[in-house]
Amino acid sequence: MRKPLIVYYSRKGENYWNGQIKNLAKGNTEIVAEMIAGLTGGDLFEVQTVQDYAADYYSCTDQAKAELQQNARPALKRLPEHLEQYDTIFVGYPNWWADLPMAVYSFFDEYDFSGKTIIPFNVHNGSRFSRTIETIQELEPNATVIEDGFTISEQNVPKAADDVASWLQEIGY
Repeated sequence: MRKPLIVYYSRKGENYWNGQIKNLAKGNTEIVAEMIAGLTGGDLFEVQTVQDYAADYYSCTDQAKAELQQNARPALKRLPEHLEQYDTIFVGYPNWWADLPMAVYSFFDEYDFSGKTIIPFNVHNGSRFSRTIETIQELEPNATVIEDGFTISEQNVPKAADDVASWLQEIGY
């Protein structure tokens, strides 16, 4: 099995976490991405926007909601090199307004994932995947999108290592 690429979008700083606003040194999706990379030997790639989101949690959510309503595609700082060397790409993201963050749409817009396997994982605050897996299938109709992705509540991320390992084993990693 070839080494996978683990692509993720994550928010550091002020986050809604376990019922309160908390300043996180590392975003929840990043933590899960690192677990996956550690267990699969995959390469990590963080999706970052050129313009940072507001540091204040509530301002950030307002900005994210406006982007969703406008179907915006924020510019990305960089893109992964040599994507052709990966057959399998894990894609991780928080669930924002029951959808992918618009930065993840920007990432998908940059590539044709035909013939590749996309394995979604996400962090949520109660809404699980919503319909994000279907959205990825619509964005990448010529890729194989694994419907049995990994989804976890933000409050369970710190103790998710065993769950991530079990899930990877279930999907053949």
